[in-house]
Amino acid sequence: MAQLLSQTSSDTNVQGALDIELRKVFKVFDGEAAVRGVDLDIRQGEFFSILGPSGCGKTTLLRLIAGFETPTAGDLLIRQTSMVGIPPYRRPVNTVFQSYALFSHLTVEDNIAFGLKIQKMSRGEIQARVFEALRLVQLEPLAKRFPSQLSGGQQQRVALARALVNRPTVLLLDEPLGALDLKLRKEMQLELKRLHQQLNITFVMVTHDQEEALTMSDRIAVMNGGKLEQVGTPSQIYDRPQSQFVAEFIGDTNIISGKIEGSHPAMLWVKSDDGEKIQVQPTMSGQRLLTAGRVAINLRPEKIQLLRSDPRQDGMALEGMNCFEGSLVSTLYLGTHVNCVIRLQSGRTLLVRQPSPETVSKIAGPVYVLWSPQDCLALALPE
Repeated sequence: MAQLLSQTSSDTNVQGALDIELRKVFKVFDGEAAVRGVDLDIRQGEFFSILGPSGCGKTTLLRLIAGFETPTAGDLLIRQTSMVGIPPYRRPVNTVFQSYALFSHLTVEDNIAFGLKIQKMSRGEIQARVFEALRLVQLEPLAKRFPSQLSGGQQQRVALARALVNRPTVLLLDEPLGALDLKLRKEMQLELKRLHQQLNITFVMVTHDQEEALTMSDRIAVMNGGKLEQVGTPSQIYDRPQSQFVAEFIGDTNIISGKIEGSHPAMLWVKSDDGEKIQVQPTMSGQRLLTAGRVAINLRPEKIQLLRSDPRQDGMALEGMNCFEGSLVSTLYLGTHVNCVIRLQSGRTLLVRQPSPETVSKIAGPVYVLWSPQDCLALALPE
């Protein structure tokens, strides 16, 4: 293992040192910009995910890093060296594709050794590296098999070993688990995390799967329309989205549009379009939000308490809380939790997540939803 990693882990890994830098990068196809002025830093040793819907530019961004596409404008650096004009085979990166791209006529060990043979390494060095790569992905017993004799997960491991055996500075992963079924996908997520922690090299993964990005990444870049909407840790992206797009794209949420009626530095008072008066915490300066006038409130379903009786009559301390009466419309049992649709008296529906079906099964008559201003965020609407 140490031999396989000697050229990557021996590099100086200064805290905060950068492996990849994008500076005002544009990519235009037939007059249409797929990537629009992206500035992005990816630190050494990070598991970094690029997340977004189909057509947002995330795969194009990965191909620019790999060298399969050339920037129309801007600069791209790896380890402080500009890669503009440098072909893929001369960049210190390797890519794992969704389709695996294995050679069907070669055995597992020959697939892994292919790149090393192109580099004309000695037979002994190739054998040593292939053995370490096989051990890394736990495929030593399958070295003599062909890809058609392997499961999807085993083929993915071969593709990973083939990429890692070349000792890249950065491993690029293009929807690497997209072709796997759900159970195998979960297993491979754990496998990728194990490899990343063991190797301590930079992983950059493109995915459209929000849960996958949240569970695996150190940081996430959310893309929309060729631009970066937000870059941050999973908790920052989920709990502190900076735009309505990020709030709606990452996980389930309730978006409530309304107009600001008052504020002080730590609180806003918003009247929703359906007439509810809601206290909410702003995500940015109150001045910008007040200038905008209208806001979108982001309220995650798990932040809402669902009560069977009126908390105001039960003597609960509700000062500063948001509380509304409604009725249960429907439930969706999801094993670990239950999603409830609640219709408020105003006619608005809210998605509320409950941890157990027992809390929902006996509900009849009116219900009450309750949440703290700190559990919802006011987002400025696009200008």
